[in-house]
Amino acid sequence: MQPQFPIFLLTCKIETMKKLFFILGWLCAIAAVAQHEHPCGQVHALDELFEKHPEYRNQARNAAAYLEEYTRNFQESRGGQTIYTIPVVFHVVHNYGSENISDDQILDGLAILNRDFRKMNSDTVIVVDAFDQLVADAGIEFKLATKDPNGNCTSGITRTVSDLTTVGDQQVKDLIMWPRNEYLNIWVVQNANGAAGYSNLPPNVAGNWGADTDGIVVRSDYVGAIGTSSVQKSRTLTHEAGHWLNLKHTWGDGNEPALASNCDIDDDVEDTPLTIGWTSCNLQGASCGSALDNVQNYMEYSYCSRMFTIGQAERMRAALTSSVAQRNQLITASNLAATGVSSPSMCVADFEVDKVVICAGENIAFNDNSYNAPTTWNWNFGDGNTLSGTDPNIHQNPIHTYEQPGIYTVTLVVGNNTGSLTKVKTNLIHVFQAPTLEAPIWEGFEEAWPNTDRWSVWNQMGDAGYGVVNNVSYSGTKSLRLLNSTVSIIDSRDELISAPYDMSGRDTIYISYKWAWANKTVNTNDRFRISASADCGQNWGLVKIHQGISNLATAPDTDGNFVPSGQDQWGSNVVLISNPNYMSDHFQVKFEFVAKGGNNLYIDDINVYGQEGAGILEDLSFQNWSVYPNPAHEDMTIETDWIKAQNGRFELYDALGQLVWSHPFNSAPNAHLKYTLPHQTAGLYMLMVKSDNKQSTKRVIFK
Repeated sequence: MQPQFPIFLLTCKIETMKKLFFILGWLCAIAAVAQHEHPCGQVHALDELFEKHPEYRNQARNAAAYLEEYTRNFQESRGGQTIYTIPVVFHVVHNYGSENISDDQILDGLAILNRDFRKMNSDTVIVVDAFDQLVADAGIEFKLATKDPNGNCTSGITRTVSDLTTVGDQQVKDLIMWPRNEYLNIWVVQNANGAAGYSNLPPNVAGNWGADTDGIVVRSDYVGAIGTSSVQKSRTLTHEAGHWLNLKHTWGDGNEPALASNCDIDDDVEDTPLTIGWTSCNLQGASCGSALDNVQNYMEYSYCSRMFTIGQAERMRAALTSSVAQRNQLITASNLAATGVSSPSMCVADFEVDKVVICAGENIAFNDNSYNAPTTWNWNFGDGNTLSGTDPNIHQNPIHTYEQPGIYTVTLVVGNNTGSLTKVKTNLIHVFQAPTLEAPIWEGFEEAWPNTDRWSVWNQMGDAGYGVVNNVSYSGTKSLRLLNSTVSIIDSRDELISAPYDMSGRDTIYISYKWAWANKTVNTNDRFRISASADCGQNWGLVKIHQGISNLATAPDTDGNFVPSGQDQWGSNVVLISNPNYMSDHFQVKFEFVAKGGNNLYIDDINVYGQEGAGILEDLSFQNWSVYPNPAHEDMTIETDWIKAQNGRFELYDALGQLVWSHPFNSAPNAHLKYTLPHQTAGLYMLMVKSDNKQSTKRVIFK
């Protein structure tokens, strides 16, 4: 594996700063001492192959001799360099971890690969004088396939779930591989068999016996320069593609640089000097009798690679036009057409947004994920505004402001010279007026659902998501259920987001809720997270997390479809927020569930309210009062049994959070008192008692 060093260690050439050469050389020497693992596993992969199949060794030697003779005799037309194009497919093998890198990171890795092979990297200007005339444009390009082996449209990126991603050996290739005479297969894994990446030279996989192991395996964090990778690690693909096109390390066949014995081995390229090989960026390094070593070569371990030489470019082009390992079949016009490289066709229209819930006057960023090669974009944002055009800087990934509250459907039509496709996402954007309602928030899910005036639901996978169920509740008759027992997509997310409420002027915000969840007999680690926002969802702060392995389960393990059987299978929690930054008129709360293989989640009795001044403190143990009958067709009775003197009041709030009834009380110690709660219009209400710096709430239903 290639260790990461500070960039000043890795870019050891600063031509105009001669006085720093001694210091930088010393620092680079330290970096060399620190490196204990090899970034390239090419030699190890070859040894493994021949250990398993020693009978292939002689065939590989014969293929190597043939390719060397072909390379020596290789001559191209002087009428101009032909640009060769190689169809590529990336196979991302992951287990839902960070190795499941984004399409953007893969595209960045491909762009760097093409940049380096076409001598379009800006850092060629700092190649040392001795080699600056040898920096080559290899005239080789790599393009994502747009058709799979069956002729179906593809993005050129596949994703396969397997724990073999932590191994990264031949077993990964056995999971998925497209024909090597049609595609360059690149497998992206968590662990590339102990290296940053590896490949095989064409002669070593020349026969049919080598077809199922041909290609490049690379660690996910060595792809591109963004996401999980970095600039320092971004040229691993360039190095491995060099091997795949018959380049050896500059010091020869071995995988051990800095050995004196490497002076007896050649890389079979005339314009790369004999070298021991370098693990640091010593730009004055010379070995094996050479005046100066080509330390900045992509086939070095110096961590300051900038170039292929002219001789290396010719060697790669010879390999690509030879029949060894079927390389020449990749670049034929018929294969470029069959893989969709020469004429990409549109096959998928799609887009994503940075958020789905906002307040009026805020922006949504749209990102086009359509493929392949759209050239026109026509957006309908659902609020009467559209955007159409052909400039990708303006029309492909727009930012749109929604001025009015509402729920909006968004449509994207993409096209190119092969046709057009449409993607419609119904009720995608939920825009609230801020603030929508005054606190308190209380929700028992007894009213009609979905209640889009008070809640927004986001379902990442488009499956069942949150929904109200009957006859399953902590109180009342209904609760909100997330059907999760059969969800197989790890890390899929579902969110319940409140409308913005006015919490300005409060000292403390309380969020109370009931939930029910059961693990399976095989422990899983679902996450139930509660977050708060003071700026209408622009930023969220985590205020509570329940995890399947610790504090989420409220009932015994259940492998079947979990349904709580009673109140004893529910949990209860109160979150207290005292940070003054949350006391705004754009306050929201979010209940988020992250699936990791567990069972169903139920939510009930959500209460969110704030307190002004320093007086009232939440105390849910303050429960020595009751209300009955509940539900009721007539008046209800409030019955109290105070142990000590109590002075306070009862308050009743309707579904809109409006105070509809209140009654003060003043009782002596050990008093047993009853109060009449008048019948109200049918619906759900919140009855609150406040006394002596305590507060308690019950949900009541009038019919």
